[in-house]
Amino acid sequence: MKKLFASLVVFAFACCTSISWARTVVVISIDGMRPDYVTQAGRHGLKLPNLTRFMTQGAYADGVVGVAPTVTYPSHTTLMTGVWPAEHGIVTNQTFDPLRKNMSGWHWYASQIRVPTLWEAASKAGIVVASVNWPVSVDAKGVTYLIPEYWRARTLDDRMLVEALSRPAGWLAEMEEKLGPYDDHDEGVASDVLRTKYSIEILRAQKPGFMTIHLAGLDHAEHLTGPFSAHSCETLEELDKMVGEIENAALETDPEAVVAVVSDHGFARTDYKVNVVLPFVSEGLIRLKTGKGAPGIDSWDVALWPAGGCVAVVLNNPQDAAVKAKVKVLLDKMKADPTYAIARVLEQPEIQRIGAFPDAAFLIEMKSNYQPGFDLSGDAVVPIPSTGMHGYLPDNPEMRAAFFVQGKGIAVGRDLGTIDMRQIAPSIAALLGVKLPTAKEEPLHIIP
Repeated sequence: MKKLFASLVVFAFACCTSISWARTVVVISIDGMRPDYVTQAGRHGLKLPNLTRFMTQGAYADGVVGVAPTVTYPSHTTLMTGVWPAEHGIVTNQTFDPLRKNMSGWHWYASQIRVPTLWEAASKAGIVVASVNWPVSVDAKGVTYLIPEYWRARTLDDRMLVEALSRPAGWLAEMEEKLGPYDDHDEGVASDVLRTKYSIEILRAQKPGFMTIHLAGLDHAEHLTGPFSAHSCETLEELDKMVGEIENAALETDPEAVVAVVSDHGFARTDYKVNVVLPFVSEGLIRLKTGKGAPGIDSWDVALWPAGGCVAVVLNNPQDAAVKAKVKVLLDKMKADPTYAIARVLEQPEIQRIGAFPDAAFLIEMKSNYQPGFDLSGDAVVPIPSTGMHGYLPDNPEMRAAFFVQGKGIAVGRDLGTIDMRQIAPSIAALLGVKLPTAKEEPLHIIP
């Protein structure tokens, strides 16, 4: 009977939203925003009039259980697809680079996504799609008006890269004549001000039916000073103003617009960095270059793949039982040694169960207050007081992400409890009246 009732709720929700699919839907991601920044704003002395209004005028989650690892690029891709990283293919931020030749390249390119996205589904339904600074959006299918997230040197020259990768060709340069240069290399609030200005212009001029916007300044502040620091709180108060400005622009173009505010992960304070790579070098599992020049990796039996507060351990030859056994012994020793601050070591069956790294033999999770480091020499433990990190496994409550939604037809004051991040994409799809067949989780009950 319960299954039948749930099916009827989902059917009714889909029917309701398919009738009104023409409403504008805007999804704003505030990178690194824990839900309790908003749900407990008063306790933290935060003034967030726009974000807290979602709790009284819309529907919201107490927390969103994210994906493993709880880092930006896998999470944002799950928000657009409704599936785990092992299925959509974006398993962490940085590409696999065991010899460190890719200059810290990230998974910027949407061609790496293996399943359909909300952008594609909306476009196929005839909805005009726009996106500003969303992760993994370079050359994203279905996006008519695109300013992707992309950088290389973190200098002004990156502006020309973004101009070349934006769509339609020459469109960003035309907007720059009106709005000023799109120089978003700052990483802080100034870049989010710029992204907001451009997003508002796109909403007013192009009137997209579906738009995604990524604001990254809070994440940057939290990495530098930790969650709920004075700097982080001030940053979020500025972002709250931007949310209000974007929402107003959406409602100007469509009074029935729906705005969702999401985040990709939570955050934890850290005071120490542990160079977990050093024991692998000592055991000869990672071999360093010798001679002139900076130290580098010459060859490897094992590669450590960074993932925030976690580290994926990948074997060069997964069939080499001797190396795998040696790594297992080493990881057991490291976990038993408090110096390395390892909370958990997962093996492949458990990694597979949580939808994470399909090619990793092991997954290391650091203890609270510690983040992994990857220096090839130096001290094992380095103090980094009052900083912040995410990427720990999603069952850690501090890693909970956020979801808030309000607008025409959305339930008022509805607390959704704790939800699964994979439910958000099918819920947005239902609001748009489109199908996302690879997303298997049920939509959230956000319609009265």
